[in-house]
Amino acid sequence: MLGLVVAIPDTSLADCTDLRDKTLKAGIFARVLAVFRVDTVAIYNSGLLQDDRKRDADLLARLLKYMDTPQYLRRRLFPQTPWLRYAGLLPPLRTRSHPLNAKVSGLVKGELRWGVQTGTGKVDIGVERPVNYTTPLSERESTLFRVVEVHPDVQLEVVERSDADIYWGFGVQLVGDLVRYLGDFTHSTRIAFSRAAAPYENLETTIQSSVTKTKAVMALFGGPYHGLREIFSDRLKSLQTNTEFWVNTIPGQGTETVRLEEAMLASLALLNGSVGSLISKPGFHA
Repeated sequence: MLGLVVAIPDTSLADCTDLRDKTLKAGIFARVLAVFRVDTVAIYNSGLLQDDRKRDADLLARLLKYMDTPQYLRRRLFPQTPWLRYAGLLPPLRTRSHPLNAKVSGLVKGELRWGVQTGTGKVDIGVERPVNYTTPLSERESTLFRVVEVHPDVQLEVVERSDADIYWGFGVQLVGDLVRYLGDFTHSTRIAFSRAAAPYENLETTIQSSVTKTKAVMALFGGPYHGLREIFSDRLKSLQTNTEFWVNTIPGQGTETVRLEEAMLASLALLNGSVGSLISKPGFHA
């Protein structure tokens, strides 16, 4: 499975007035991404950010990475900085990558755990004491481990997020050129969401047929004030060449505008019900 990638613009926080609002909005985005089992979120350069908002893209990426990180590693990986001022307002994700067990005795052979090296030959995987692991690792980036033995001692092996057979959270990327980025996803079904497009139900059968073959979806969204057609007004043909479908998931909307988080909820919910079993790993209550 190649999974589900969601692309949102660097202007995604443009309708927020201060750090508190930006933090809360990032929390909503993270919840939506996790609920609908998104594997990667790509924050792309829109070319529309004003000079005083240039750092919004980096802030959004950091907050999303912070939320994807299990609580037991956050203090190690994210020292107190001004951008975390309102982190206490962020909702928990409660994905399977955020385990609640904190006991060595509760570890199960085969389970996955994010960890960070804490010293020579030791890693923190969220239990009451560091676990032995002799290979040097990063102390600034988390590493994913599989528990291969629990008795007489815990033994670990390094794996990739893609090795998990259940949904294990989302990765975050900053993308300079979305059109070029789309060129790397020619073997996925690339879907652009726009109110100036045909209703999803009109294209659902064709989309299902495409996803059955590709087993992957790239979902593209515009921003709070500019849709995809406006963001890429000077490169629209190039964007259209690199997408298979343009769809409207909220036809006849009852409000003048639809917020990005609302568009993501509606669109990813439709995708989940229509092709979710083809592109996403099992989550809870599978």
